[in-house]
Amino acid sequence: MSRTPHKKQHSPLASHRLGWRIPEWMKATGTSRPTLWRQVKRGDLKLVYVGPTPMVPRSEAIRLGFIKS
Repeated sequence: MSRTPHKKQHSPLASHRLGWRIPEWMKATGTSRPTLWRQVKRGDLKLVYVGPTPMVPRSEAIRLGFIKS
């Protein structure tokens, strides 16, 4: 009996996630690290901290149109 492999999400920003670490967000959106931090400094991108780790919350991905609610 053969097993079917797990299907991967088509979108790099899978909609079931609650947040993305900075490197994951940069890869999924094509944003460079300096640009990301400029967006944060300007207030265009909100981050939350889980312990010492900055993350882009799901609400930001929805607000920016990367995923649907």
